[in-house]
Formats: sequence, C-alpha cells, structure tokens
Amino acid sequence: MVRMKKFCLVAGLLAGLPLPGAVVGSLAGLVRDDRGIPQMGATVLLLTAEGRNLRRVYTNDRGGFVIDDLFPGLYAIRVSFPSFLPAIKDRILVQSGVRSYLDIQLANLLTSIQLVYPGSGEFHDMTEDWKWVLRTASSTRPVLRMLPWQDKETQSVLHKFSGAFGDVQGIVRVSAGDGGSVSGFGSESDLGTAFAVATSLFGNNNLLVSGNLGFDATRGAPSAGFHTSYSRAMPYGAEPEVSLTVRQLFRPVVAGQALFGPTGRDAAVLQTFTFGFQDRVTLGDLVKLEYGLQYDSISFLDRLNYVSPFGKLSCQLGDSAQVILRYANGVPRLDGGSTGEGALGRNLSALGLYPRMSMRDGRPTLQRGEHMEVGVQKTVGAGVFEVATYRDHFSNAALTALAPAGLYSDGDILPDLFSSTSTLNAGTYQVSGYRASYSRKWNEHLRLGLAYGLSGILVAERDALVSDSAAELRSILKPGKEHTVTAQLIAQLPQAHTKLSSSYQWASQTPVTLPDLFNASDTRALPGMNLTLRQPLPQVAYIPGKFEATADFRNLLAQGYVPLRTVDGRRLFLIQAARSFRGGFNFVF
Repeated sequence: MVRMKKFCLVAGLLAGLPLPGAVVGSLAGLVRDDRGIPQMGATVLLLTAEGRNLRRVYTNDRGGFVIDDLFPGLYAIRVSFPSFLPAIKDRILVQSGVRSYLDIQLANLLTSIQLVYPGSGEFHDMTEDWKWVLRTASSTRPVLRMLPWQDKETQSVLHKFSGAFGDVQGIVRVSAGDGGSVSGFGSESDLGTAFAVATSLFGNNNLLVSGNLGFDATRGAPSAGFHTSYSRAMPYGAEPEVSLTVRQLFRPVVAGQALFGPTGRDAAVLQTFTFGFQDRVTLGDLVKLEYGLQYDSISFLDRLNYVSPFGKLSCQLGDSAQVILRYANGVPRLDGGSTGEGALGRNLSALGLYPRMSMRDGRPTLQRGEHMEVGVQKTVGAGVFEVATYRDHFSNAALTALAPAGLYSDGDILPDLFSSTSTLNAGTYQVSGYRASYSRKWNEHLRLGLAYGLSGILVAERDALVSDSAAELRSILKPGKEHTVTAQLIAQLPQAHTKLSSSYQWASQTPVTLPDLFNASDTRALPGMNLTLRQPLPQVAYIPGKFEATADFRNLLAQGYVPLRTVDGRRLFLIQAARSFRGGFNFVF
C-alpha cells in the first residue's frame, strides 16, 4: 500500500495530474468583514512556513476559497483586501486526506484568522504587520515617519511590483575604517561599497544579487566581488538553491614586492570563482535534512580547486527538543548566530569572507577544516538550551601575525589582504571540544546569551625563537585546551531605536587560534570585547526606505596577542583576532 502511494505521488508529479486525496490535503476558508458580510475578490496568498509565496487565489461571490492538492506540512496564509488591514496566519498544519477550514474576519483595526480542523485545534494571535501597513500608506507615511523601525529586513518592503517581480527589498552599505577584520573565519574584506537586492519571481522563485566594490588608487583598477543566487520553494519543505560568486582583488603593493621583489607591484592579484548548491527537505514529521556543497577555484600564483560538502540533520524529540548532527568541510559558514543583522546583511558578510591563504616553501596554500558535531537542543519557554561535542581537523592553518620586516623572507610569510598584518602557515592539527549554551529572548527589544566551552586550540610552548626558520615556529605550536565563557547581548533601545549587538568572551589562556571555529549556535562570538551599533536615522519624507549609521568594533581590548622574541631580539606577535573598527551608512529599502 505504501509503495502504491509513492507510485501515485511520483506519477502525478511527472504527469501533472491531480494527486490522490489520501496523499494530499487542502485548505478552505470564508472571508468576512467585522459585520459578518462575505468579501468577494479578496486576495489569498499561500506561503511556505518560511514565508515564500506558493499560490494565489481569490474569494468567490460568497467570500469563500479552496486550495487543493497540498502536500502535508506547515503553511502560512495572508489575506488582503482594499480598505482592510491584511490578516496573517502561520503554522497551519495540512494533513493527508484532510480539509482544514479557516474563518477569516477583516477589519479596519483588528483582523483575525481562526483555523478550524475537523477536531479541536489551536490558533495564534495575528502578527503586528498592520503597523507596517499604516507606515507605508502614502497618506500616513509623512505623519508616521518617526515610528519605531522594523527589526526584520524582510518586513522592510516598500514596493510591491506587479507582474513577474514582487517583494523587492535591498540594502546599500558605504563604510570605511582602519582595514578589514582578520579572524580564523577568513579574511573579511570591506571594499567600501556593498549592495544586496532580493526579489521573488512569479511567486515562489527567489533571486538575490549582491556586490562588494572598491577602487585601488595605486593601480587605477577596481576590486570587486559579485554574488547571485536562485532558489525555488518546493513540496515537503524543499528549497533548492544554486549560487555563483566571482571576485577579483588586487593585493597591496607591499604584498607584490614581498613575493616578487621590486618588480612585483602588479603581480599579486587574487581571483576566486565559487559555485554553490544547497537544499533542505523534511523527511516525515520529525526529521529535517539540510545539505549542499561548494566548489571553489582560486587563482593566486597557482590555481587551487576544492569541493566542500556540508550537511545538517535534525531529529525532533517531542515538542521542544531535537538532536542535531552537523558536518562541514572547507571554510566555516556564516549562516548561523544571532548577529543582529538581517538576511541581506549576513549575505554581504559572507560575500566579503575570503579564504585564509598562506605561503609554505614559496607556494600558496589554503586553510581547510573538517568538522563533525553532535548536539541536543531544547526549548524551555522563551529560552533555548544547547549542548554539543565536536571534533575538528585543520590543514594549512593560517595564523595572523604582526611580523618584523625581513622575517621569513624565504617564502613562508604572506602580507594580509586588507590590513597591516601578515599570515603564517601553522601546518596541520586536530582538536576536539564541548560547549553548553543558553539563549533567551526576554522581549521584542532584548535577547541574552550565555555559553561555556572546553575548546581545543593551538598554543605556543615557549616565547622565544632560536632560528629564522618557519619550521621552528610550527614546531613550538601544540594543541591544547582552554575554558571559555561567553556573554552576549542583543538589544534595541526603545526611544532611540538603536540596535546593539555586543559580546565578551573570556578565556583561561591565550591561544594563537580561535576556539570552536565551526560554532553555528546563537551564542557564537569572537574572542574579547566586540560591539556593533546600528542607529536608524530620521526618515526623509517620500523616500521609500530607511537610513542607518553603523559602527563595528572588533576585539576592543586587543586581547589574544601572543608575543614571541625572534633570534635577533625583535618581537613577533601571533594574533588570535585582530582589533579593528569600521563605520558607515546603510540604506535599506
């Protein structure tokens, strides 16, 4: 019988035929105003649980609508009608062979949707999207321009284009500072001007284009990176996505001279080509799988090609707990953590993350990592507990260093892409560790996190070098363990609307590498004191968007600098996370 259902499902998909009622479910509803009068012609949007458009229908002359042939799973509904506020209902469960009913009441100030199953069911209160509707109405925007800003960039949509495109949103960022941030994640570039634009195509197709642009005045040539991704919402929670990223960067003049001598000013050009694929699928009611791979082709003195697979398997245990298995290969991904940025801001951060490169015996090398993790996550009220254990293996590990001039001139040191630091090759090492964390959203303006970790790191066995050989430096770096405690605060000041994201990580010793490099939990943070500020500015009337002033401080207290004395008495500093500052402006539309 099970095989017959699967056969009918596949055959129906391929042939475009209606699916058997025992396999799919349906939704039906009645739309009325606050006096109980049915509303004909109301727009009903069917969305995925993540908010992607799937289907659009309109109510008939009796105010009713029916959406058939729905795969079992969670959906959301949005109902809109002229002169009324929209009604939104999420987490609507569609079951095989069952038609669920929605009782929808539209009103000028309060709107509600009640979901009625054949048996008893529950429903949640509406969201606060009606505030956004008031703010974006042309008649009220000048009056309400100083109202509190929306936290989610996905709600900052001011234009609804008809036809192929819809739900267009974007961000433009202009910034400057004392150089890019360098950490174990990678060399984080900020070339000065960045943008990201996302839109939907014909409802359930999604397109994102982003760029990171700068200009090298010493050569009269631009440096740039561009990223494009396309995804499509599919049944069973699947959302395959393909992406393409190309980047070209001119290294500083000092890098070309260090590698090729006085005539090497124009030779240090870094070019990368990245193709990515990822997808997710729901396996039954309890198991979710996210997987993908990334292909990188890097051209710098030589051509390096790598394939990096990754995956995450989540198994639900009851209503509030789940077991999570993670695997990652290559460069840590930036799709986790509560950074206080929206999805577009995180995309720009990922676009600016260049791989950590170093030199060994005169040849370019790329830092690679392999991560395996098992953890348990449990939700208790508004808080989330998580415990996990992991094992990491790194090859050609790249260390950030402040090196005296002339040190390791035999081809084992590489001036950094975006700062005054350099990169040294630390070889291969393997570590393991544990972490326990708790994060809680106290209200819409405040989120707190606390984490403890026993992490594997690299430490220097002594503070003096006896030769000028890079091999000796690698020989004194040994795996060790350190205890870390991380506190995190993400808040929005109610009156000033300032968005603040801060963290402090205390460590029991001073290593030369970051602990728990592949940590993707909400409490992930860099060592030391870190602070990010986003200050909304007063909105200019009739300009469809909002302006923000930003400031980003990394490792404010300059912690994690390990001094080593060279053979000639000078000092070499190995840096766990470099101190940096950048500020700028964002325009979000």
